[in-house]
Amino acid sequence: MSARRENGTYALNWPAVRPRARTTPHGAAKAVAQLRLAQRIMMGFLDPVEDALFMTAALRNLGHPVTFHLGREKAPLVAPGGFYAWAQYGDEVLTTSLPVREEYTEVLRSGEVTVP
Repeated sequence: MSARRENGTYALNWPAVRPRARTTPHGAAKAVAQLRLAQRIMMGFLDPVEDALFMTAALRNLGHPVTFHLGREKAPLVAPGGFYAWAQYGDEVLTTSLPVREEYTEVLRSGEVTVP
């Protein structure tokens, strides 16, 4: 919520990932379920972009090396194709069950993490 500005833009500074012992995609997915509950209580239902922003920042704060992804629908090829956002842990999509890799062309990936 603090990243959202009054004019509708965002001040995004991805939280540094604090390394955790044994972080896994499965552990991050379990955290998504708990974060989703907190999100609903604090902010209600968010659109997919704000949801992915929230989840990416929260998971990174918890030590999970996740990235934010924005994609554009592959069809229709011309406007008005829609956009969708999600968070990933490596190659595993965490925040949606939509087949985003098949239906969207990734146009932005942010918050790359190198884990030793």
